[in-house]
Amino acid sequence: MTQEQHPKSKFCTSCILPDGFLGVRLDEQGRCNFCRDPSYTNENWAKVEISNEQKNLGRKEWEAIVSKMQQSHGSVPYDCLIGYSGGKDSTALLDTFVEEYGLTPFLVTIDTGFMTDVAKQNIKDTLTKMDLYENHLFLEEAIPTFTRLYRYFFLNHTSTTKTLTVDICHRCTDLIHTILIKEAMKRGIPYVIIGFSPDQVARYFFKTSQEDIIKDGTPDPQFGRLLVDQDRIWYLSPNLHDKALPEIYYPYHVIEYDESEIIARVEAKGLIQTGKADPVLTNCHVVKAALLYDLYRYGGVTYALQYAELVRQETERNAHRRTRKSWLRLYTHTAKSILNGSFDSEGIDHFFHNIGISQIQLLNTITHQRKGDPACEIIEKNIQSFEG
Repeated sequence: MTQEQHPKSKFCTSCILPDGFLGVRLDEQGRCNFCRDPSYTNENWAKVEISNEQKNLGRKEWEAIVSKMQQSHGSVPYDCLIGYSGGKDSTALLDTFVEEYGLTPFLVTIDTGFMTDVAKQNIKDTLTKMDLYENHLFLEEAIPTFTRLYRYFFLNHTSTTKTLTVDICHRCTDLIHTILIKEAMKRGIPYVIIGFSPDQVARYFFKTSQEDIIKDGTPDPQFGRLLVDQDRIWYLSPNLHDKALPEIYYPYHVIEYDESEIIARVEAKGLIQTGKADPVLTNCHVVKAALLYDLYRYGGVTYALQYAELVRQETERNAHRRTRKSWLRLYTHTAKSILNGSFDSEGIDHFFHNIGISQIQLLNTITHQRKGDPACEIIEKNIQSFEG
């Protein structure tokens, strides 16, 4: 009997979520909560349905914004600010703004202290090819604040239901976007552009409201008590709350997005070297360290939630089977690599060393937390299943 037929499979037979991971349970047919009920959510994942009407309205608004930038082009030094990470999406977005829209963006790369060498090389290659070094700011001064943020949340994550990967990514993104807002304000730039892909809509679709920009730019109260003056300069100050702030937009939510086309384009134009557009190579070491934390704490790889949704989106039977097999293989490979220490071990060791945390001590703390979790038995069973 195949795994897809077996009602007692440890993985959902419709997607790839493991039984017991973050409260997910399989029924007698082997289907998980998300597959049984499309409206099911937990703290880490909720399927966000964006209607065609929402996309069309957003696209019209985006076209109006681009037109407005084009009309003022030449009368201002920069038409917008792009958050530039060196990944495929922000690189392709930069190419679109310059080559298709005919605009002059100001580029800001924020080094949190844990950018990969591949991402840095991608940036150098693109800036050289497009002759945009004078339009680019590589900001490293906030590294001590990011280091403090990572150390605090790695040491103080106590939730039994929300993963550290989700939590730390949101907090880190909030600080990055806040710094971009402040850099735009310094230069009188009205638009901040972020290259989030169409599936990154869990928090915001197409744009961030002024209210949310202010909320995201305010540090967590507990963490805020640990901040010194050199940290606070990166957050929004209270006296900015009554002022109009630059607007944040995510154009890939409403314009055409084809990942294969994006990779082919940036490689063909020599902006990114062939094979260097893979997100696994450009994702920062922080995420990888958080994935390690979550596997030992919750018994699964947090990316499974996103992988599972991609499987569900394949409705044709044979395509669904192939897609599920492919993502399940990647999921199990990632989990085994984390446990056997081959998953970016150098980058993860570098991360823990730089934030001043002993990985062994952290794993001991995680084990203690796991033992007190009501779901401890199934969590440990899932971990053991990857160790064989």
